Amino acid sequence: MNTIPQGYLEPCDRTGRVERLDYGDKYALLYVPDGPAARMVYLIHGGGGDQHSFFCPAFLNMVDHMIRSGDMAPVYIVAPCFYAAAETDKSPSSSGIAVKRFIDELREQVMPLAEGYTGRTFARGDRAVGGFSMGAVATWYAFMQALDLFGRFLPLSGDCWTCGEKGGGSHPLETAAALADAAVRQGLPAFAIRAITGSEDIAYPNLDPQIRAMRAREDVFGGRLRYDVLPGGVHDYDTMFRYLYDALPDLFARELS
Repeated sequence: MNTIPQGYLEPCDRTGRVERLDYGDKYALLYVPDGPAARMVYLIHGGGGDQHSFFCPAFLNMVDHMIRSGDMAPVYIVAPCFYAAAETDKSPSSSGIAVKRFIDELREQVMPLAEGYTGRTFARGDRAVGGFSMGAVATWYAFMQALDLFGRFLPLSGDCWTCGEKGGGSHPLETAAALADAAVRQGLPAFAIRAITGSEDIAYPNLDPQIRAMRAREDVFGGRLRYDVLPGGVHDYDTMFRYLYDALPDLFARELS
């Protein structure tokens, strides 16, 4: 897995801008790149975080440099927050409820607002959704509930909790079956999943069994699932930004199948 060049963490001479998009008592952040963009990426934060967890200087500088250097085409990036505005309980169990509930909010409020701001209509193959930790849990729920909206999925260091908290580890076969059934129920449209974690990540014992069980479902996931494990990778944002540095250039490169 590629390492982020040190210079990419410093400010770039050509930068995108960040817009705040308010709705109700909440808001999302939208990265607007320097240059025309035809694709949209939704990135969902981890437990206890918020929309600023992704949009820190290191990440924004990295994206600016990647676009400036031609590592990837310009993209819009949306960072929402899955917690209710007044939420104080951010425990794993409460966060698990929040991310499942959030997919309707993403569909009905965040996406129309963000994409309306750009003035573009995006095909599902030009939309990706991903997230870190609890944001990855949200990404799996998006797969189960919103294949009509997204064609590309990027769960980073988080398993699917449809069979309970950390269900990818405790119930891998049932979790894989639930994901497969959800895809079939939605018409099995073309999609691509790239899951990434680290060998020393606290999420590894839960995500790895789930992925192995998914691979056994060739009828649904064959040729559509890529899984990478970074040796020594741990559960933090610095490591996760390395995953994004490696994944973002290829996110839209392959045809959906």
